[in-house]
Amino acid sequence: MSASAGPGAGRREVHLVDLTTIAGATYSPTLGYLQAAAEADSEVSARCTFRRHALLSRGRWFERACEELLSALDDPLAVAFTIYFWNRAQSLELARRVKERWPRCRIVAGGNDVSYQQDALFAEAPWVDVLVHGEGELRFVDLLRSFLHDGEGLASIDGLTYWSEPGGDRRPVTTRPPARIADLSTVPSPLSVYPDAELASTSLLVYETNRGCPYSCAFCYWGGAVNSKVRQFPMERIAADLDRAVRLAGPNMMLALADANFGILPRDVEIARMLVEICERYGKKLDFFVTWAKNCNKRILETAALLRDGGLLAPVTISTQSFSPTVLDLAQRSNIRLDNFRRLQSEFRKLGIPTYTDLIWGMPGETYGSFLAGVEETLAAGGAPVMFPLLLLNNTDYTRESFREEQKIVVRNLPFDVSDPELTGDVVVAHADMTEEDWLRGLEFRLCLHVFQKSLLRCTLRVLAKDAGVRLVDLCDLLRDFLFDGAADDVTHAIAQNYRAAWTDPESLDRDLLQGELGLEVGNGDLYGRQEIHYEAILHRLVQDPARLARFVDAAVDFLLSRLPEEARPDRDGLRPVVGLDLAAGSVFRSMITGEAEQAVFTVPVETLAALSEAGDLPPRLPHPDGGEVTGRVSAPAKLLADHHPHYSFSRYVVLCWRGMVSTLRDAEFAFPAAIPPGGRVPTPGRAPGRRMALPQGERPGTTGK
Repeated sequence: MSASAGPGAGRREVHLVDLTTIAGATYSPTLGYLQAAAEADSEVSARCTFRRHALLSRGRWFERACEELLSALDDPLAVAFTIYFWNRAQSLELARRVKERWPRCRIVAGGNDVSYQQDALFAEAPWVDVLVHGEGELRFVDLLRSFLHDGEGLASIDGLTYWSEPGGDRRPVTTRPPARIADLSTVPSPLSVYPDAELASTSLLVYETNRGCPYSCAFCYWGGAVNSKVRQFPMERIAADLDRAVRLAGPNMMLALADANFGILPRDVEIARMLVEICERYGKKLDFFVTWAKNCNKRILETAALLRDGGLLAPVTISTQSFSPTVLDLAQRSNIRLDNFRRLQSEFRKLGIPTYTDLIWGMPGETYGSFLAGVEETLAAGGAPVMFPLLLLNNTDYTRESFREEQKIVVRNLPFDVSDPELTGDVVVAHADMTEEDWLRGLEFRLCLHVFQKSLLRCTLRVLAKDAGVRLVDLCDLLRDFLFDGAADDVTHAIAQNYRAAWTDPESLDRDLLQGELGLEVGNGDLYGRQEIHYEAILHRLVQDPARLARFVDAAVDFLLSRLPEEARPDRDGLRPVVGLDLAAGSVFRSMITGEAEQAVFTVPVETLAALSEAGDLPPRLPHPDGGEVTGRVSAPAKLLADHHPHYSFSRYVVLCWRGMVSTLRDAEFAFPAAIPPGGRVPTPGRAPGRRMALPQGERPGTTGK
């Protein structure tokens, strides 16, 4: 979408461009910051007119984005691009086309992926005239003043790289390093330049209450980019901005807080309380996303409880990236203590607040064995591990040549999600402690974790691990052979095989296979947040047919039992009740496809129900008698079906599952017979209690009803 600051006779055009990968994200905070800062300067405001272009650029949309921008230009003074690794190639190609059509136009680049990368950028894109390093709002104003005066004073502006005068020895010139913006109140609000209608129509609104990160993790640009110290925007401005954003928010808008460590400052509790009150004032329920502070503490518990009570809580991140001391030492990262990690997981679980733990596969020093140990630690504590391959980001310590040589780091330019070939980066595929075969094995394990532990066999694996005395991760590792080489369904097997092949060679992505299963064009940019398509396609294939799902699940359980030592092998019949509970979870996934409420009946031993609830696999404080068996129903939460879309709903739900933001059974609605035997427990409200109801006569476990 393009937006204009208004016409003005004799004023020069300045165009601000952000090529996005998210459909409907027409708001760009970067463009808002740049325009607001420039319009606050009297000379620049009087002599320039601004247009913002937040344009979807994935797949077929890229040419449309190019056409829209190029058709809007009329002898522009400058076109500025904000560049990240996900839009670098498209941004530089569009910049080239602008320069080709308007040779006198100044092309300006800035953003995380190009800051302090002048040699590489100017070699790759010599049509870029100026590179802005670090925070660009105030320097962009100085830069426009210089452009208005034919480049006068360019050398005196800190934090730039630009071409020297044309001639035989034309070369990049870099000015002094820039200082941080010490007082963030001098930077106008990015929302101030957006009219109400634009804010009301965007699918995503990203907002900062502070800048900075006190950590210096070697894999992350966040701390280094802002020199670590946390600086704060004024609370009065935050209150006004959030009030306006919530008041105007459309029904499907996500509010994403871009603070590096929400909850690290005492005032963050007040910001959470303020947001809840504003949402209540306007009767709004937003999707709300935050990046929580790295070392979780009681303040985060308080903040998360406020957001939960206000209906705004997304799961809390208890971040670790790795549990290996060797890896953490190389990454210059100090993690939360293991006893605190376990305690916090328990406390969040008691509060009914879900958590997830980001883990990076491929960090220097990590082995396949040490990584699995970290995943197991997360699962054993009741958490949800979310695994990502390691991307080398510019300006991080991992990219230093000496470090790469010492750790024997090998990278390949690959999609960081193989089902989305356009979003590429430098992925670490090997290092001194990880072969490329290990790396691929870890990615296969990742898919198995998603399919089995997070989706189809969560409860069964928990019970089997306890009864057989093995780790959950070892069961998932065994299931790699089943999924990739012996799956009981030909289409599922083909999808898994293509996942493996696509990580080795992205060109081998079988779009026809995936699109044939899902009925949607893969990577077309139409779906917000569509990720991990192989995982989605496998679930879609299996859950839509209850008989097929039952055959697959039974075959997977039989496979596991055949691989366990005979002395550790539990009785197969004893697992049937918990397998039935997992099959009931399939009805929740199926409802997300059909949009129809479906209730599945299950019967499990009370002891099993209580243990799964305690482990975080089921809702907390489920009602149950003191012994024997309990029969109940499980169904998808009504709120998830309220605005069902035949494609968006299932896709979105699957993304939330693999990201650990929902758990199919933990967040489902449970219903139990009204008559609880003497001595039975009466539940207190948990995260997702169901209404109590009697089962009709003749209904047996394993049946479903709509």
